[in-house]
Amino acid sequence: MNDFVFINRLMQREELLSTTEKRIADFIKNHKTDMSKMGISDISKKAEASNASVSRLITKLGYSSFGEFKAMISREDTYEEVGEKSEKNVTEIISNYYSQLTKSASELLDINDVSEVVNGIKKAKQVLICGIGNSGLTAIEFKYRLTRMGINADALTDPHMMMMRTSLLNKDDALIVLSNSGKTPAVLKTCEVAKNLNIPVYAITNHDYTPLIDYTDIVLFTSQKAMIQDEKFINSQLATHFVLDIMTYTLLNDATYLEKRVKTLKLID
Repeated sequence: MNDFVFINRLMQREELLSTTEKRIADFIKNHKTDMSKMGISDISKKAEASNASVSRLITKLGYSSFGEFKAMISREDTYEEVGEKSEKNVTEIISNYYSQLTKSASELLDINDVSEVVNGIKKAKQVLICGIGNSGLTAIEFKYRLTRMGINADALTDPHMMMMRTSLLNKDDALIVLSNSGKTPAVLKTCEVAKNLNIPVYAITNHDYTPLIDYTDIVLFTSQKAMIQDEKFINSQLATHFVLDIMTYTLLNDATYLEKRVKTLKLID
């Protein structure tokens, strides 16, 4: 975490922050380019907080000092604000957003954890993938990818079915859950059922220190669209798909999976 950019530090520790510290963090996030000119007193005044609150936030986010915070945030990439004055066309805007999200996701992702999840998938007799809403659609996409490799996989998006189906798994199976917030009640209950049966649980989520973390064996952290300060950009699953692409690519390094995928795809050409 010592090398993380500000937004990723914030996502990882957001659940540990007080209301005041979150307000300060929002101010910093929205005025990153001004940080090099500001001291603690300037930030506290504009964020309507105390100097001590600013200092506590800096410490909680893993910076050794305010000086290190300023030095590191000043080296982060800055992007033009997209608004009426921007000369970029929409293609350039979205391309820029994609670049920001995938770069952030790359920083958060631990490739050793990816390898462990991939090995868990390979060893499992069956893989159940669960998610609600948009995460549910992504779960279905991953199911199809695994199925085309010859892996016994299924995806569920209905809260009751998720819990019931999980109750029929055993320790030789695997559960993968997708939850951006890490607080989705149905997903948490499903994970609880799995843990009571000693079933391996793997999660893809945005935040650390959430209830989901307590139920999981391995967590793959990824970035969230909230880092993009544009309400017109609504893609909440891009970073999760980025992680799934990495997992898929790693699985297809196995010649058997690659051969089966080619074979199944030829049938629908």
